[in-house]
Formats: sequence, structure tokens, C-alpha cells
Amino acid sequence: MVIVIDPQIAGISGDMLLCSLIDLGVDKNEIIEGIKKSEKFLSNSTIKKIDFQKIQKHGIESTELILEIDENISERKGIEIKNAIVDSVNELELSVKAKSFAESCIDTLISSESEIHGISEDSVHFHEASSIDTLIDIVGVTLACEKLKFFDEKIVCLPVSVGSGTVSFSHGTMSNPASAVLQIFKNSNLTIKGNNVNEELTTPTGACILVNLTDNSVEHYPSMNISSIGY
Repeated sequence: MVIVIDPQIAGISGDMLLCSLIDLGVDKNEIIEGIKKSEKFLSNSTIKKIDFQKIQKHGIESTELILEIDENISERKGIEIKNAIVDSVNELELSVKAKSFAESCIDTLISSESEIHGISEDSVHFHEASSIDTLIDIVGVTLACEKLKFFDEKIVCLPVSVGSGTVSFSHGTMSNPASAVLQIFKNSNLTIKGNNVNEELTTPTGACILVNLTDNSVEHYPSMNISSIGY
């Protein structure tokens, strides 16, 4: 089986990828249950509501993450997020491949910040990525891929749309794609492309999940018989 990820138009974020996996047929209740078990590993953050629902997006039936959280924190050390993710996948008793994937995702995010700021990985602090959102995205995608048995399959990715313009965050206003996204793709074989959409289409969390799912970049869909589609 071949899995094709197509971020040519919309780009990629953690929740977009997670929702598309739910749309492919993963039992949403199993994912929600797994994410709720992970909540206890990150202090000062509470999931008030989490669900996946069908919506119409440009006339296409798609799946959307409904998330309400309560957290009183603006930054966390990267290692704190990593420990919470590692503890979560251990709690869920996932396979060795799944555990390695989840840890690699957060390691990629931490190392990108380390490179950008010229500091040790132990000193990295997250601002936007400090939210429990990061844990939800990485643990959720890991669990969904495990349920779909994707870690044993070939995964390919079409060019990743990153948008254009500028992006404002804790370090000020920068050109889009921001440094973290560029750094994450720097050591990957995946191709990125800009377009005339004046906003961020690919997030750092989405990028770090993507580059750890696959390093197989393709320009076009491969020859294939289609068995399932997720939006």
C-alpha cells in the first residue's frame, strides 16, 4: 500500500493531518481516549472539550478538530513537552516504531529552535508550541498512524505549500515561512513551494510531523488504485 499526502494547496498543520487520518477511517473515540490519557503528563493544561466533526469545506465534506483547552502558561521548556509526549506513548503502549516516531517529531521541533537561536537543546523554550496543542497533534497522529498500520507502509508527499507574506509571533514579525519551518525542511528531502496566499499555510508542528512520516518527495501522484481518501 502507498499513502499519498497532498499539501500542494492547503499546506499542513498537526491538526489538519490528524483530521485527515480520522477521515480515513480511524475510530475517533479511540484517538480522543488516547489523547485524554496524555493530558495528565502536562501540568497547567486542561482539555475542556475535544471532538472530531464533519464539516463542509469549500463544498467538500471534511473532518475538523473541535478543541477547547484551559491553560495558564505562555512558555515551556522543550524538554517538558518532550517528556510529556514520551510518557504519553509509553502509557498508550504503542509499538517501538510509533514511540520512535513521536519522539523524533518533538526532537525535530526542539533541534530546529536550537539551531535558529544558537543555544543547546536543553535550553530551548517554546512559546507558540508550548500549548497542549503540540502534544495533542503529535500523540494523536502517532496513535492514528498506529491504528492504520502506516508505520509499515510507503508514504510519499507532494510539494508542501507554505504560503507567503509575513507571520507574527513571539519573536516579532518575520517573512513567511518562518525560520522554524525552513529549518525543519532544511534536512529533509521534501519540497516546499510558495504561492500568493498571504498567510502561513504550514506550521512548525505540521512540518515536524510530516518530515518524520516520510522523506519521499514526489512531483505527481504515483500510479495507484485508490482505496480511501481523507480530507
